[in-house]
Amino acid sequence: MGKGQIFKTLSGAICAALMLPLGVGGGTAQAEEAAVSIRNPYYQQVEAPVVQPAWSLSVAKPKVVNNLEPVTAVAENGKVFMLQPNGKLAALKAASGAKLWEYGSQLAQRMVYSNGAIYGMTTSGALYKVKEDNGSKVWSAALGYGTADSITVTGGTVYVTQGQKMAAVDAATGKIKWRIAEDPNNYYYGSKALEAEGVVVRNYAVSGAITVSLVAVYDKTTGTKLWEASRQLAPLAIKDGILYSERELFMLDDDPVNRKIQIAAFNLRTGALKGERTYSWTDKAATDGVYHGGGSYSSAFLNGNDLYIHQGQRLVLYDFWNYVSGAEPVKKWAQESYDQRNPLNLVHQDRIYFTDEHSHGLIAMKLANGQYARFDQGENNTVQAAIFGKGVYVGQSDGLLHAYDLISSKPVFTVRTGSPEFAPLLKTGGMLLVQSGGKLHGIKLPASLK
Repeated sequence: MGKGQIFKTLSGAICAALMLPLGVGGGTAQAEEAAVSIRNPYYQQVEAPVVQPAWSLSVAKPKVVNNLEPVTAVAENGKVFMLQPNGKLAALKAASGAKLWEYGSQLAQRMVYSNGAIYGMTTSGALYKVKEDNGSKVWSAALGYGTADSITVTGGTVYVTQGQKMAAVDAATGKIKWRIAEDPNNYYYGSKALEAEGVVVRNYAVSGAITVSLVAVYDKTTGTKLWEASRQLAPLAIKDGILYSERELFMLDDDPVNRKIQIAAFNLRTGALKGERTYSWTDKAATDGVYHGGGSYSSAFLNGNDLYIHQGQRLVLYDFWNYVSGAEPVKKWAQESYDQRNPLNLVHQDRIYFTDEHSHGLIAMKLANGQYARFDQGENNTVQAAIFGKGVYVGQSDGLLHAYDLISSKPVFTVRTGSPEFAPLLKTGGMLLVQSGGKLHGIKLPASLK
């Protein structure tokens, strides 16, 4: 633990109740002894300087629709674009909170920034585009997606999804290129659109005897479905006309000892299977009689050339683009407390990240030496956390936000937001933007975290 933390060891001794005389001729009374009495002897408190926001303004409170996280603010180029409680979009200077312009009305909690413009949705389901510099409207396209769950801008096209629906809109003109919809009785929880090499890829959950993952590939120009494959997870990579996807083995191969990850290689245009890779390992027999799969027990992700596979007791690394059947991993690490942690499947600052299943706190493992550092050292559970560069920011259920140095793990400062309701944290330039309890706070960062 860092120097700035206080450890308070509390005595666990149990004191016997005393019978006290009440006076001459009187009776006696006995204090009631607790049936259960426990204390936490390792209470921890983060000690760091408390800083005040440079400014605070009212922002629309996030409203969760269909378990999808809303977007009420984005930050780019020293500006913040936020949805106000009155349903209008406002642009602010991140450093001062000064308002630059306003746009629209009855806007939905869904927006993205891309290449000098903000793309967002209205509550009636129209996609709009406004200029970053002055908020002037460029175009609007009526899609009827009043609860859109993603907006993605790629290669001159804006892709909007709402459940099983997807639309492609020309980013320059606002012209609707195509719209499609899968059967809502069979397809669930569609992912956001991924464009690559002339196709658009989505993942769905599909129903049957059991619910499984399905990858679907569409033509970028027309929206025509080219092919789909059941029991395939989101693409690990798309390269040179090949789509690589991990196969979902649940209830197909539930051997608790002889474990494996299978990765299929599909022709991107036709879906023809071009090959399959298998990465195997041996695990200890399950003592509880339950098969454990996914997450830290068996999942993979790709970072450049590096394929990381979580194998329960260990994390291993393979060179993905130089596959050799049966080869040993390039590197191995012990997975500490793997049965209590969920991998986030990403690498940043030469670290792998997890969340704790109980505290929801952020945990980092250094790739150099396998050492772990926790960023849930505070007094309460984590509600929202983010990493920007070398700064780690953790919003707790008591309304405190702690900032840590990622490299040293030491606390740097604390902000008292006054609310446990945190939305995603943002950063632009030297400012951290904290959404909490219907307020947007601008926090000036110290030089060490900029």
